[in-house]
Amino acid sequence: MKIPFHKPIFPEDLNPIIKESIDSGWVTTGPKVEEFEKQFSEYLYAEHVIAVNSGTAALHLALAAKGIGIGDKFVVPTYTFVASVEVGEYLGAEPVLVDSDPDTFNLDLNQVEGILSEEKSRNIKAIIPVHFGGQAVNMKRVNELAEKYDLFVLEDAAHAVETVSNTGKVGNTNHAAAFSFYANKNITTGGEGGALATNDEQLADKVRKLSLHGMSKDGWKRFEIGGKWEYDVSELGYKYNMTDIAASFGHEQLTHIDDWYKRRLEIVKLYNDGMSDIEGIILPKHTNGEVHAWHLHVIRIKPRLWQISRNELIEKINEKGIGTSVHYIPVHMHSYYIKKYNYKPNDFPIAKKLFETVITLPLYPKMTNEQTQYIISTLIDLWHQYK
Repeated sequence: MKIPFHKPIFPEDLNPIIKESIDSGWVTTGPKVEEFEKQFSEYLYAEHVIAVNSGTAALHLALAAKGIGIGDKFVVPTYTFVASVEVGEYLGAEPVLVDSDPDTFNLDLNQVEGILSEEKSRNIKAIIPVHFGGQAVNMKRVNELAEKYDLFVLEDAAHAVETVSNTGKVGNTNHAAAFSFYANKNITTGGEGGALATNDEQLADKVRKLSLHGMSKDGWKRFEIGGKWEYDVSELGYKYNMTDIAASFGHEQLTHIDDWYKRRLEIVKLYNDGMSDIEGIILPKHTNGEVHAWHLHVIRIKPRLWQISRNELIEKINEKGIGTSVHYIPVHMHSYYIKKYNYKPNDFPIAKKLFETVITLPLYPKMTNEQTQYIISTLIDLWHQYK
């Protein structure tokens, strides 16, 4: 049996999804993007959504719109994909990395509070909490810290399209939340895409302008019949806009999101029930009562109980035809950040330990119960063979 790590879901007939955009002539930013933004904002209960071409773009635009730049610092977990960190570096700001909570993989808020209370924290202007795997960060506490220390909160919600935190639906925020629609996310806009959600109208207007060359609002409409050809570029912007074709995919995907989420929950239950007796594995914990998006199902091994290493176990799983991944190599262990900031692996010991013991298993709605059971049985067999 061959089970890929991820397989996006598209209808067999793609023509209905993209035909309207192609026939209209608006294959780039146009009415379909506006339609998708409205649809996604209603799903999130957010007042404003700006669709862009990646989650990274959404993060970058939010920081740029808030004026984060040279001399500023921002708090961000080391246990994340590098995009969460590099977006601040684009603007000349310096990341202040923090370690992880060992149960949730999210940033350690006790450590964050300690950093913010120090004198050197006076240049910290923002915090980027990452909802790892879809499990919500304690946003009530984050917002309390933000208010106390006057911080902009930019939620990295790349994994969290369905997530509900202890302050409500992720995306319904007076700060901002950035979403990713990359090919392996819970919904995709055809391979690449992202969005920024906020209830801050001024921030939304600034982000929308920056996303398309700094042009005046609805500058793309200059090519419509009867549209005004005049537009103004009032500040330096970027080329981060989403296309109508991508938005058409997103619109179709959103119509399935509830059903797909229910299927994810079914697979997670099968995994957790089926592997509960494997002593050498730590199953993912849902530590609070909020809604977990279950973008990822990340298990941890107990190295002392196995005769083989984590990497060797991954190879054994792959030999059985099962795709896996590792989420993530901590930012402080990448060569660029080692060279620039002189980080050492043990600077963030929890993140290092998590990285060295995790394996991410396949989790997507198209997986069958038979495939899920095959993965469970494979891990049980490997445990009995190498314990």
